[in-house]
Amino acid sequence: MRVPDTATATPTAPVPADIVIYGATLAGVMAALRLRLRGLSSVILEPTGHVGGIVAGGLVKTDAPNVTEALGGLTSSRFFAAIGAAYGDDGSRYRYRFEPKVAERVARDLLAEARATVLVHHRLHGPADVEVSGRRLRAVRTAQGWQRANFFIDASYEGDLMAAAGVPYTVGREPRARYDEPLAGFQPVQAYRRRSFRPNDRYPVGPAPKLHAGDGDEKTQAYNFRGVLSTNADRLPFPKPAGYDPEHYRYLGQLLRQRGIPGLSSIVTETALLPGGKYQTNQALFIGFDLPGASWDYPDGSWRRRDEIIAEQVRWHQGMLYWLTNDPSLPESFRADARRFGLPPDEFTDSPHGTGFPHALYVREARRMVGAHVLTQHDLVSPNNTKATPVCCWKYGMDSHIVQYYAEGDDTIVGEGTLSGTEFNPPVDLYQMPAEVLFPARGGLENIAVPLCFSASHVGYTSPRMEPNYGMLGEASGELAAQSLRTGRSVQDYDHSDLAAALREHGSVLTLPGLEPETCSR
Repeated sequence: MRVPDTATATPTAPVPADIVIYGATLAGVMAALRLRLRGLSSVILEPTGHVGGIVAGGLVKTDAPNVTEALGGLTSSRFFAAIGAAYGDDGSRYRYRFEPKVAERVARDLLAEARATVLVHHRLHGPADVEVSGRRLRAVRTAQGWQRANFFIDASYEGDLMAAAGVPYTVGREPRARYDEPLAGFQPVQAYRRRSFRPNDRYPVGPAPKLHAGDGDEKTQAYNFRGVLSTNADRLPFPKPAGYDPEHYRYLGQLLRQRGIPGLSSIVTETALLPGGKYQTNQALFIGFDLPGASWDYPDGSWRRRDEIIAEQVRWHQGMLYWLTNDPSLPESFRADARRFGLPPDEFTDSPHGTGFPHALYVREARRMVGAHVLTQHDLVSPNNTKATPVCCWKYGMDSHIVQYYAEGDDTIVGEGTLSGTEFNPPVDLYQMPAEVLFPARGGLENIAVPLCFSASHVGYTSPRMEPNYGMLGEASGELAAQSLRTGRSVQDYDHSDLAAALREHGSVLTLPGLEPETCSR
C-alpha cells in the first residue's frame, strides 16, 4: 500500500479523531487545514493511493473563476499560491497551469501541516460500512476497525459516504419541470450535429434515445483522463493497450480528414503549455478523449463496476494516442508529428495504468445530494444570484460535456448533452454559494457536510463543479464542522454570522462588487 510521504503510517487500530473526512481531494485537504487551525484533529480515508484529487491526477489546467477576485481563502493563499511559488515566481504564471507532481507535493505538505492521519486505499462499499444512530453518523468501517468521530465530511467525487449513510441524492439529469429549468433534461436542440459519417452507428455511437425534449434520465456527462504529454527527449512512447481496436477510431479519422488537421500538435497545443515542456489534453475534437456513455454506471456502481469503467476509459485514451502515432490510415506526416509527443517519465510514476499516464479518472459529475437548498439554473443568474448565507462567490459558464452520441438519419452523429449547442458555455452572473448546499435538509443527518457532491440539480452543478470552488466549499465544510463541535448543535442549526467571521479570518470572499451585501443573520 502506498502511503503519501507526509501521511502517518497505517495504524494497527483506528486513531482518535474529531472529524473523519472521506476523500483527500482538494476539498478534503482544505477542510483538514481549516480544522487544524481550529484545534481539531482529522482522519482522512482516501479511496485511491494518492492525495490531491484530480488536480494531482491530471487536471492541471485549472478552471479558475471568470472573476478572479472570487477565488479566496486558503484555497488561493495556501494551495494555488504554493504551486506558483514552487516555480519560483509570484504565482501569476504557473498558479493555474502546473505539473501534477507539484500539485500532489503541495497537497502532501498541507496535509502534514494539518497533522491529518491519511489512510489510503480505503474504499467504502455501502451501508454496511457505516454506523448510523438516529440522525447522527457515528463511525466508518476501515481495515483497522470502526473509525469513530463526532462529525464527518464527504469530500469524495463519488459521494459514497453520504450515500451509505442514507443522505438523499440524485444521479443524472432532472426533467425540466422539476425545477422549471429551461436547460434541464434531454436537450436534442442544444446538441452538436456532425454529418458525412457512413455508417453512423459504430462504437461509441448508440441508438437515439426514446425521450422528449426536457425529459429526465439517469445519464451523466462524459468523463475522461486529463492526460499530460511531453515533448522532451526522455518522453516515453505511447503504449499499445490490451484490447486495442483501431476500428474504435474510425470516426476520429474521418473527422481529422474533414477538418484537414495535420497532426497531433494541432490538437494538444491548443489546450495548455505547462512547465517542463508538457501539454494538457482534454476532449479536443467532437470525437476526442471524452467517452460519452461510458460514465453512466459509475456514480451508483460498485467499485468492481467502476474499475471496469476506468479500464474502458484507459483503453480508449491510450488506444487513441497509439492510433494517432501508428495507424497506417493516417498520413506519415501526421504520424511523425504525433511522435514528437510522448508520456512524461517524471509524472504518475506509480500509476496502475503505466508510468506517465494519469492515475485518476476525471469524474466530472457523479451523485449530487438533495440537501437543505438545491442549487439550480435559477441560482446562477440574477436576481437569484445573491444569498443570505454565502460561503463563497463563483462565476463560470454552465459547462456540461456531451452525455451521449447517437445516430440520426443515415449519415449524422449527434453529440447531445451540451447546454448551448456551440463550443461556448451558457453564461452565468457572478453568484454566491449558500451554506445550505453543503448539508442535508432538516430532519436528515445532523453531522455531515458534502463539499463535492453538494446539493444541486444537474444544470445547477455545471457551473460550480470546478476544483477551486470545491476547495472553497471544503473550507466552508471544515468551518461548519468546527462550529458544530464547538456549540453541540446540528449542522442545520449553524450560525451564519459566526461562520462568515470564521471564513473571512483566513481570506474567504463572501461578496464582491456587483453583488448585494450578504445578510449575516438567520
